[in-house]
Amino acid sequence: MVISASLSALNPVERALVEHVESGKLLDLAGDDPIDETAMRSWDESRTVRAQVLRHIIRGRLAGDADPHGLRLRGARIAGRIDLENITSTVALDLRNCLLSEGINARDAHLPAIILKGCRLNNSHEPALDAAGLSAAVFTCSETTITAHSNRGAMRLSSAHLDRLNCSGSKLHNDSGAALDADSLHIEQEAFLGDGFEAIGSGNRGGVCLRAARIGGSLDCRHAMLRNDSGPALEARVIHIGHGMFLRRGFEAIGAGENGAICLRGGHIDGTLDFEGAHLHNSSGPAIDADGLQVGDNVTIDAGFKAVGAGERGTLIFNGGNFGAQLICTDATVYNSSGVALSADRLQVDGNVCLQGELSLTGGGARVTAHLAGLRVGGFFLFSPKELAHPDPQRRLDINGLFYSGLPKGIDTDSWLQILREGTSEYAAQPYQQLAAAHRAAGHDHEARRILIEQRRAQLHRHALTGRGERAWTRLTGLTLGYGYQPWRALLGLLGVLVIASALATVLGMHGGLATVQTPGNTTTGHCTLVEYLGVGLDLGSPLISTGARTHCEYTNTTPGAILTVSGWILRLLAWAFATLFIAGFTGAVRKT
Repeated sequence: MVISASLSALNPVERALVEHVESGKLLDLAGDDPIDETAMRSWDESRTVRAQVLRHIIRGRLAGDADPHGLRLRGARIAGRIDLENITSTVALDLRNCLLSEGINARDAHLPAIILKGCRLNNSHEPALDAAGLSAAVFTCSETTITAHSNRGAMRLSSAHLDRLNCSGSKLHNDSGAALDADSLHIEQEAFLGDGFEAIGSGNRGGVCLRAARIGGSLDCRHAMLRNDSGPALEARVIHIGHGMFLRRGFEAIGAGENGAICLRGGHIDGTLDFEGAHLHNSSGPAIDADGLQVGDNVTIDAGFKAVGAGERGTLIFNGGNFGAQLICTDATVYNSSGVALSADRLQVDGNVCLQGELSLTGGGARVTAHLAGLRVGGFFLFSPKELAHPDPQRRLDINGLFYSGLPKGIDTDSWLQILREGTSEYAAQPYQQLAAAHRAAGHDHEARRILIEQRRAQLHRHALTGRGERAWTRLTGLTLGYGYQPWRALLGLLGVLVIASALATVLGMHGGLATVQTPGNTTTGHCTLVEYLGVGLDLGSPLISTGARTHCEYTNTTPGAILTVSGWILRLLAWAFATLFIAGFTGAVRKT
C-alpha cells in the first residue's frame, strides 16, 4: 500500500515521529520497559511505524525542515522493509532497540549516517541489511542481531564507502551465505568488529567477507567470534589496511576448507598484525592462510595464542610475504596432525624473528613441523621453542635457504648442529654454510671449521654422495685431513710413517736385514750402527729427505732384508700420499670438493 506523503495519512505514532524529527528529539516508545525480541514481537499498533513513513521522512517529504540530528527512534516495531535505495538525503537514520522484521534496503544510498543500536533485523530471502554501494559518513550497527537466509549475506556492505564502521557487539547469522558480505568495502578511518561481535555464516565467501576491502585506519576485532563450517571464518584476501589489524584478546575464528579459518592472501597491512591470545581452528585446512601477505610493522603471535589446522600446506602459512619489522611467536600453541605447523617459505622479515618461550609447534604427516626454507631475516634469528614435535623426529625442521644476521640466538652451536643432524629430513649444505659464515664473521674460526667438518660428515652419513668413489674419497679425506679443514692430520700420518719406518729399519736391521756396504778395500760385511739404521728409516719414511745412510748400509738377501725392502716400498708410497694430502688440504683443494 502506497502511503500519501501527508500528515493526515499518518497514525498518532507516526505524526509524533515527524514532530520529533523536526525538533531534533529522540522519540522513545519504550521508556523503561524491558526490551528483548519476545517483547518486541508483542508490540501493538501503538509502537508500530510503517517503513514507507521512514522513507518519506528521509526523503524530506514529511519533515520538510528536519533537524540535523535526523530521524531518531527507539522502541518501535517497523512494519515492512525500509527502502532507501538510491536515496540521497541529509537526514540521518538512527534506530535504537527497534524490531525490523523485514530489514533495510539502503543500496547505493547517500546518507550522512545509519545508526542501529540494539535492534533486531530479519529477512528470509534477502540480506536483512543490504547497504551495497552505500555512501555514509557514519555506519554503526552495534549490539544488533541480524538474521537472514540469503546467499548475498545477512549484512551486505559490498562496495560501500564509509568514513567509519562500528559493529561492536552485534550478532550476525546467515545459514545460506556470509554473515557480513563486504567485499570491496572502502572505509576512510577505522573499522570495529569486536567487543562481542559475532558472525556465523556459510559458504566460500566466509563468515565475514572483506575481500579486496580498503580500510584507511585499523581493523579491530578484539573479543570477536567468527564461524563458518563450510568455508573461511574471515575471508580477507587482497585486503588493504592503512594501520593495524588486531585479531586479539578473545578473538576466535572457526573455519573450514583449504582457504583457511582466516584468509589474508595477498593482503597489505601498513601497521601491526596482532594475534595476541587468539584461538583459531580449522579441521580441514589452514588456520591462517596468508601467502604473499605484506605487513609494515610487527607480526605478533603470543599471549596464549592457539591454532589447530590440518593438511600438508600448514596451520600457519606466511609463504612469500614480507614483514617490515619483527615476527614474534612466543607463547603460542600450533598443531597440525597431518602437515606443517608453521610455514614461512620465502618469507622476508626485515627485522628479527623470535620463535621462543612457551612456543609449541607440532606437525605430522610427510611434511616437516616448521618449514622455514628460504626465510630471510634482516635482523637476528632467535630459535628456542619449548616444543618442536613430529612423529618422525627427522621431520621437525626445514631451514634450507634460511638467512639471518649474526649468530642464532637462544640456541648454542652444538644444539643447532644436533637439530640439523637429527631434526631435518635430508642433507642441505646451506644451513651449515650460513652458520659457519656467521662464526667466521664473529672471529670464531675454530668453530667455523668444526661446523664445516660436521657438514661433510652429514653429507656422507645422510647419503648425499651418490658415487662409491666419491664416498670413498670423502671418507679418506675425513680421516686424514678432517675433510680439508684439519691438514695437520696428514702431518701426523707422515710422522707415523717415519716412526714406523725407523722402527722397522732398526729392528729388522739388527736381525740381519741391513749390513755395511762392501768397498774395494773391505770385502767383508758387518753390522750397521744405530744411527745408520735410523737414517735408512728416515729415507724410507720421507718423500723428500735423504740422509745418505744407504751409501753405507744396504739391504741384505736375507728374509729380514726382503721384508724391509717390500716394507720400504709401501712406506715410501704412504709417505708420498700423506705429503700430497697435506698439500691438498693446506691449499684448500680438498675443501673445494
